[in-house]
Amino acid sequence: MVGKVGRSISLAGFPLLVFASQVIWVTYSPVTTQVASGLNVGKDAIGLLVMLFPILYIILAYPAGRLLDTWFKGSLIVASILFIGTGIARFAAPENYIAIFIGQFLGAVAQPFVINGITPYASAYFEEKGRPLAVSMGSAAMYAGMIVAMAVGVFVYDYWSIVGLSLYSAIVVLVAGTWTLWMVSKVGIIGKAKLEHLTTFESLKRIVKRKEIWIFAGIMGMGLSILDILMTWVQPVLAPVGLGKIAGMAISLMLVSGVIGASVLPSLAAKYSIRKVLIMIAAFTGIVAYGVLATNISMVLVYAMFALNGFMLMAALPIIFEWIEKTTVFTQQGETVGIIMITGHIIAVIALTASTLLTGFYREFFGLLAMLGFVATILTAILPSDKSLKRQGEYSTP
Repeated sequence: MVGKVGRSISLAGFPLLVFASQVIWVTYSPVTTQVASGLNVGKDAIGLLVMLFPILYIILAYPAGRLLDTWFKGSLIVASILFIGTGIARFAAPENYIAIFIGQFLGAVAQPFVINGITPYASAYFEEKGRPLAVSMGSAAMYAGMIVAMAVGVFVYDYWSIVGLSLYSAIVVLVAGTWTLWMVSKVGIIGKAKLEHLTTFESLKRIVKRKEIWIFAGIMGMGLSILDILMTWVQPVLAPVGLGKIAGMAISLMLVSGVIGASVLPSLAAKYSIRKVLIMIAAFTGIVAYGVLATNISMVLVYAMFALNGFMLMAALPIIFEWIEKTTVFTQQGETVGIIMITGHIIAVIALTASTLLTGFYREFFGLLAMLGFVATILTAILPSDKSLKRQGEYSTP
């Protein structure tokens, strides 16, 4: 075991692993065309490296959540080793597509353990008052990883080509995976009680009976839809109105605003029991931001509305995660997050597919995003109050 300072340093391992997972996911996205040429493969082959993560997340999110609930430390060890494998593959053969693909596949298998693990990580390693901040840091690390990968990718490629891209991301994930293994080996979890583990069927039955879980899933689906649609189509949507060149900067501003919001708002939501209020505001800013852009578009408005919605929207995820932590026993948290995220991703895939029909019409495109915000607002309105949240069952850690 380690002292107080050593414990704090050790606990940084998991947020760093969350950060690294996103770096690995989108390492090659900012320079897809150049990387495809450098590796002598098609652009679709580079796109597949990115698509592996959402595809395998949908498939593995629930079993990963179940393993986190029943074998928490072991699951973190597995995820760390898989990500270390990703780093080794990239480090060993930075210009070989097969090696990169194998590494990417290992990372995609590990990611559900990391994303679903944010909530149980907070429960396992932090006292009650520190858990909102722990959830915030895990979620902010996720967004920060995307920002760094997108921003650094072009710079690294310009100076060190594909070798530099592969090696810098390999170093990040090797450090993160090793640090997390150290954390698991050195840091004890909070709590002494033991909770009998339910069978998979019984656990699932209890989770799906909770009405708020499906409301959260719907809200998450609307938020993920907005983010996925913007990240995929904002450039071709803005191009016909002469704003295509600011698309990357607008998305970056949205993500940076989101990191700030995700770092600050969840703790305030928990402290003052205003989780529902802030989720409602986040949903409503979607109506406002994209309603404005559907009726009047300019460079200033794009920047302002993206920053506004990013700040609120991306804070909603850790607020929901913290709400789940507050109301769910430890041995069902991973599964609960998995169910919410699977459902949210399925909704997002459907919305993203539908949005392809609107990429040539910016008014209708942003109108769709405003409609998603409206649906999220309605769903939030029917959430139960968060003024006196109670955990279902006796809280304990394994």
